[in-house]
Amino acid sequence: MGKRITYEIHGQVERNSYFRVGKALIRIEFTGGMVNSTGVYPAQYTTDNPLYQQAIESSQAFRSGEIKRGKVDECATKNNLVAGTADADECELFTDVTNLQQARAVLMAEPYCCNLSELQNKQAVKAMATQKGVSFPNWL
Repeated sequence: MGKRITYEIHGQVERNSYFRVGKALIRIEFTGGMVNSTGVYPAQYTTDNPLYQQAIESSQAFRSGEIKRGKVDECATKNNLVAGTADADECELFTDVTNLQQARAVLMAEPYCCNLSELQNKQAVKAMATQKGVSFPNWL
């Protein structure tokens, strides 16, 4: 079992941050923040990659509280994918997805990295979700 962690930067709408991993630098984009009449929403980055999680959590920005942990989900590891499709018990469930736009956002984010051109309609999104081993049980 892995963890899917959402990191937040409060007071920012977007931000590109660089984190050191050994001798390498990785760039992480925090996006999706907004300021409107309903409130201020932080820029976010969601990952289930343990390397990225360790890089963020060992950074000075995280230790100082500039970057904070948001939502943490347990997620199943997908070791036994056969020919690009997953068994029903190997699917990763996203119970918070309730519409087409949210399903697209999940499939376009890491680790699936699908292109928007591959997700043009409901049938294409469902087919790609099946191929990637993802399930949206609360979306019809």
